[in-house]
Amino acid sequence: MMSVTGNVTTLTTQAEPGLKKCGRVHFLGYSVGSLSMEDAVGWVEQSVREPGLHHIAVLNANKMWIADRNADVHKILMEAELVIPEFAIVWGCRVLGTPLREHIGGIMLLNAMLPRLESERVPVYFLGAQENVVQQMLERLSIQYPALTVAGARSGYFKPNESDQVVEGINRSGAQILFVAMGSPRQERWIEAHRQVLQVRVAMGVGGSFDVLAGIKKDAPPWVRHGGEWLYRLAQEPRALWKRYLKTNPWFVAQVLREKFFPCGISKPSQTF
Repeated sequence: MMSVTGNVTTLTTQAEPGLKKCGRVHFLGYSVGSLSMEDAVGWVEQSVREPGLHHIAVLNANKMWIADRNADVHKILMEAELVIPEFAIVWGCRVLGTPLREHIGGIMLLNAMLPRLESERVPVYFLGAQENVVQQMLERLSIQYPALTVAGARSGYFKPNESDQVVEGINRSGAQILFVAMGSPRQERWIEAHRQVLQVRVAMGVGGSFDVLAGIKKDAPPWVRHGGEWLYRLAQEPRALWKRYLKTNPWFVAQVLREKFFPCGISKPSQTF
């Protein structure tokens, strides 16, 4: 049975020296983490031990397109403590000669984190999606990860003036990690708008991941993750996604090729942070 608690649980494992240091690549103006999945999970584990909120942002072609047109979203991505790359970013970095270590999508990192969070008894909070999706997700998680400590969960359908109440509920729960599934850029904006009052240690926007965890949608299999993931998603939701991909994919490819053949110096060699 899945345990639900309001008590804050601390990790018992010891942090490895320098665990939070990882390579980064400057890609079209963004500092993108260049790390393995294991490194990313380790980064989260250590962040839970440290004060303050650590925002993990997922970067992909669509989010770059949104950020190019919304200064506040651009600022959020620039200031996030960790930016992880989906495949489009991995491809773009490769084209520009600054390869990343690994493709780390949002649902991929979430799935990699769950067994570790279960074993370490780190309390988590799930915010987002529709109520029926949340309930189905919790039922499936209770079977897959029976010892996972779920501090709380609620749907993402609430009025703006209810946000303070939502934050209070998250803080009372004692959660150390918050997964927000509201879609971009709402989830990133919501996290940043409440950064100063949220008491969680790690917050991450995970888009439609709750639908996958609930079994309503299928996650892309490993063999399509190397460039075909967008086609897999398009096949599942053609009406919802075809306009997005028609706009953002050509735009993104054009940005990468322009930087390759007419460089402006916004893609720089790897560094460490």
